[in-house]
Amino acid sequence: MLSFKKLSVTFNIKVNNGDSLSFFRTFDFYKVAGHSMEPLLDEGSLILCSKNLDDLKRSDVVIFNRELDTKSEIKRIIGLPNENIEIVDGLLLINERMPEDDFSFNFPLNLSNEVNQWKLANDQYYVIGDNILDSTDSRVYGPIHESQISAKFICKIW
Repeated sequence: MLSFKKLSVTFNIKVNNGDSLSFFRTFDFYKVAGHSMEPLLDEGSLILCSKNLDDLKRSDVVIFNRELDTKSEIKRIIGLPNENIEIVDGLLLINERMPEDDFSFNFPLNLSNEVNQWKLANDQYYVIGDNILDSTDSRVYGPIHESQISAKFICKIW
């Protein structure tokens, strides 16, 4: 399911000497399609995203493309590089501990009694949609690579 549609928006801001401000080239607007990030982002929401991917943290919401897919997805970062992620009886464990972060999604994280484990490499992230019951995410397709991430969510416009 397509999670985003990129909107073509161009900013042409000139200063007195005729130079353009490159600051605005680091942002993109997207229109959300799908329900995987509800209640944070509803279908049809317009969002502003930054192309500055320095310092990605747990709980950041990112835009990425899956390896074999060209459509953009939006999910929340749960697991960081070099961490061990485990889902046991619906409980998320990061390096064998319950996370202290206040995630906006509801539990359980899986719909089966299976134990799922992932050891993230130094360039991998584990991502989950906030709408646990209506999200295809790392629980299904595994971790994503940093090179697959194209932008980071900043704010909802509407």
